[in-house]
Formats: sequence, structure tokens, C-alpha cells
Amino acid sequence: MTLQPNPPVNQGAVNFPKLLRHFRHRTNQVRDLVFERDPIFRKEVMTTKADSSSGRGSGTTSLSGPAVSFGYEESSSAAQSAGTNAAYHINSPGMVIPGLNAVQSPITSRSGKLERTGHRISGECTFYTPALDVIKATGDFTIPQFNELETYDKLIDKERIIYGTQNEGDYSSGGQGTSREFTVGVSNAPGYEIDRVQFQLRTDGGVLDYIQINATLGGSAATLKWDGNATMPNTVNADDLINAQEERFFTTVDLPIRNVSAGDVTPVVIDGTVYDFTAAITGSFDVDKLIGDSNNKINSITIANTGNVRQHTRHIDFYKQAEWRVESIKDFRDELMEIKAVRVRGDRTSRRRAYG
Repeated sequence: MTLQPNPPVNQGAVNFPKLLRHFRHRTNQVRDLVFERDPIFRKEVMTTKADSSSGRGSGTTSLSGPAVSFGYEESSSAAQSAGTNAAYHINSPGMVIPGLNAVQSPITSRSGKLERTGHRISGECTFYTPALDVIKATGDFTIPQFNELETYDKLIDKERIIYGTQNEGDYSSGGQGTSREFTVGVSNAPGYEIDRVQFQLRTDGGVLDYIQINATLGGSAATLKWDGNATMPNTVNADDLINAQEERFFTTVDLPIRNVSAGDVTPVVIDGTVYDFTAAITGSFDVDKLIGDSNNKINSITIANTGNVRQHTRHIDFYKQAEWRVESIKDFRDELMEIKAVRVRGDRTSRRRAYG
């Protein structure tokens, strides 16, 4: 007898994924969530003694015993670089995986409370998701970095779509040889309301080079560019690029726009591989200053591929996020999971516009 590394997934008696598909046609309580997990930073570990001219563990004399962990988190999610067990540790960067469907009910989306330090807005809700085995066999949740839902993980929902397109696309073959850029205009979108952007992408190969948010700030050009090098799967042929609209042909990309600094890194999962995209900023790009008038606005989004490829882009949504933190999980085995989540909204949208 041979053990199976990936046994068949049991849909359970309820068949919750099928129930979700039927339920979402009748109510907006079925939400398309983005799973996000913060990076796990490595701990400071030293194998040498301190000397008189430097800090702890920075001398040249090796410790006679095992490496010493000081327990302090460093700024890197790279694997441990010191100690006898360093070879057994791997990188633990953050994860951003779109495509988690769940029923959200009941919900308290806004609960205000006046406190000594100011006005705080919070919320709470319950999510009902498919069983863990079903989630791990769905879409990009098959990556080895994802093993289970944990408390304090984030579930990001689209609270409100500020600007969205249902089916923007470019179906012609690429004619530029070395690059293929696709730009969608935005009609004076107020950036201070926007937290993230999400779109679905489909190509016949090539490499996703960068995604750039183009804006006007104080009458001058300003951009936020997420730069990467992600290999795209070939999910089209000469006949079905226009006609095939099934979800499975498209890759969903979700990127932050708010509170981004130059050099920040966000993960993008494409075809089972995690790629890092790095932020570059020109013109002091700041969404809180983009109030939506002619001199301060988001103009467009550019999605660029390296290579002579065809590209179909759809469902481009600039949205205000609702960030839910997982507080507790009830696992109903093969049927479903009940997830209690809480939310602290922080600043109010009116304050964003007032203070910039």
C-alpha cells in the first residue's frame, strides 16, 4: 500500500462550494475575499561573543555552545542565517491570495466609540467558508506556503468599489516586440477613498513586468509602480482569447495603493508561484492628496508585459477595503469552517479628505 500525498478532497454532505455558487446569485452576502498574512520575521541569532568595541554577538570569538537566540525580530523574513539548525528554516514572506469565497453574516460593519484619545470605529462579523481541504485545493491556495487559516490572519473585503470596470480588454496581438502595455483610464477617481486595486489578467505567455498607477498631484505627474518579473501561464490560443470567459483562465492580482513607500514589497501569486513586486514612487505619490479634482486625481492604470504577447484584462476595481482579522475558527471537518472576525477601521474617510 502506498500513502497518497494529496488524497481526494471530500466535498462533504453539505457541498459548501456548490451552495456558495447558488447562494451568490441571490444575495450579496457571499463575499470574494483576499487572504493576507503578514511576513514572519526571523529572530536575531548569534554564534559569536561580544567584544569591547561592539554590541552583543558581534565579536570574532565563537561560542563554545549552541547559537544564542535573543528573541528580537529583525526586519527580514529571510530564513535564519545563523545557528546549527539554519539549514532547516525557510523564508516566510507575507502572502496575498485572492479568491477566498465566504458567506458573511451577521455583520456589524461600523461601531463607533468616543474615547479619551479620539474616535475609534470597529466592527465584527462571522464568515462561513468551505472546509480547509477544499480551500487548499482551490486556485492559488495550493501553494506550499499556505497550510491553514490561523488566528490574526487578514481577510480583505471590498467594502466599496470607488471605480470599477466590468470587461476592459485588449485582444489584438502584441506589436511592440519587447513590451506590451495596456492602459485603462480612470475618470477623476478620488484617491483618498481608495486602498487597493484588483484586476483579472489573461495572456498567451510572457512575463508580467509591472503595474503602474498614474496620477496627477498638484498639476504634475505622479506614479506608483509595482515592479516585478512574474512568468504568466499561456491560458489562451488563437480561437478562445475573446470567447472564453471562464474564471479558471484568469489570474487575479490584488495590490495595495495606500500607505506604500518606495522599496516596499508585496507578494503576487501567479500559477502556483509567489513573486515579489517592489514599489517605486515618482512625484511624491500620495493617495490621500488625490481629492478627485482636475489637478489631483488618479488618471489610469498601466499593466505591462515583457514580450510579444496578447493580453485580456477585466474587472479592474479600485476599492476601499474592509480589513477583518481572524479571531477564532470553528472547524466543522468536511463541511465548512465558521470564522469569527473583528475589525478596527481606524481613520474615517471624511478625515482622510480633510487632513490629506
